Amino acid sequence: MRPTPSHGTVTLHRVAAAPSGGGLRAVLSGRIDHAALPGLTPLLRRATDARALTLRVDLGRVEFLDSCGIGILLALRKAVLERGGAIIFENHPPRIRRVLERSRITALTDPPRVADGGLAFSAAA
Repeated sequence: MRPTPSHGTVTLHRVAAAPSGGGLRAVLSGRIDHAALPGLTPLLRRATDARALTLRVDLGRVEFLDSCGIGILLALRKAVLERGGAIIFENHPPRIRRVLERSRITALTDPPRVADGGLAFSAAA
């Protein structure tokens, strides 16, 4: 019998980002579902409080993602973009990529575009 993955956790790391010189990398792990919301609340709060935040969200350790988890990630994306920031979701495990592709949630799978000043992220949903 397979072990049940733990509820979602998030680890934040400061990273250099052009042109402002600062950004965050969030590493998500475990289950991203309704029960993960309390663990993701600090990240959501940080995204809504920061102006022009550059955020890279690493999904490489995510074991499970449901519709509620997708909603949480879309809310995070919306909060960052509304504050003039940039966000990219990266390192999708195959299972998570399939869930997003079948749900037609391209905003969470789009690759970054390269602009004059460095990385630019698509604002399309």
